[in-house]
Amino acid sequence: LLSDTWSALTGYSAEEIPTVGDWLERAFGDRAAAMRDAVAALFDAPGPVQQEDVVVRTRSGEERIWSFSSAPLGRLEDGRRLVISKAHDVTERRRAQTVIGELHDALQEKLREVEASNLELEAFSYSVSHDLRAPLRAIDGFCRLLEEDCADQLPVEGRRYLDVVRDNARRMGQLIDDLLAFSRLGRKPLEPREVAMEALVRGAYAELRQEDDGREVALEVGDLPPCHGDPALLGQVVLNLLANALKFSRDRRPARIEVGWQPSEGGGAYFVRDNGVGFDMRYADKLFGVFQRLHRDDEFAGTGVGLALVQRIVHRHGGRIWASAEPGLGATFYFTLGGESEP
Repeated sequence: LLSDTWSALTGYSAEEIPTVGDWLERAFGDRAAAMRDAVAALFDAPGPVQQEDVVVRTRSGEERIWSFSSAPLGRLEDGRRLVISKAHDVTERRRAQTVIGELHDALQEKLREVEASNLELEAFSYSVSHDLRAPLRAIDGFCRLLEEDCADQLPVEGRRYLDVVRDNARRMGQLIDDLLAFSRLGRKPLEPREVAMEALVRGAYAELRQEDDGREVALEVGDLPPCHGDPALLGQVVLNLLANALKFSRDRRPARIEVGWQPSEGGGAYFVRDNGVGFDMRYADKLFGVFQRLHRDDEFAGTGVGLALVQRIVHRHGGRIWASAEPGLGATFYFTLGGESEP
């Protein structure tokens, strides 16, 4: 007996296919004999039988993929044996699995290509680093020799030119270091553990203030909840944000820096706030780009890589970073870890 659901799946009415045998002929064609044997075997099966990925031809001629669940139910009073069978059309599921498999294979191939590119980039970075450092060392070394051996022969303006050359050579060396650090960050595996953020902040600040320049700086550290992350990389985040706060508040007397935690629904954010020069929020989208700077070199030195490095570290921890500021009124940088929300 064929149910109405079976008719809907096959496209045949009960009048067109009154028996399973009739349906087998139409659905399987030259495979009908093998399918009849498979159906006959169901009557003697010791228990339920599952048949996957059976290709069935419907009334319209379309081939569909079915999954059968069958089970023998014993004999009727007239001696005939009874089997119940349910069919599920899994065509779309199998097609989706095929597409997913193809996408997975394509993704794996892309990952292999990216890995190969990363290895090439790493080799290139080291090569460029070495090739650029050698002439920089030569420039700095010969400038130093000129200053030492020919100082009495150089006019004041000439000595100033040499200082400018040496300063730019050192700046180029720092830029190379920052770019290498930025390129290596994506390849360094995270080593997460519980991090005491207050201790991390105080340690970073002490490191930055080792060479006391006599500035009056008021540091306020609030109650900072611990987090889970890579302590070395998070230390770099805190160090860079504190260094920026110190740099851009250098003309304030006193400079005020606050590090705290701002709770919000669903999480919260750490922040570093200063009373420095601030910036125009119209240009906030440039803050975290490599080589993007909002101040001239003669105002505040820098390479334009630090905040890009900070953003990359925060993103690797599943968080985000953003800022708010006003010109002349300081700036505040917020960052979350592990997907906490913006306050």
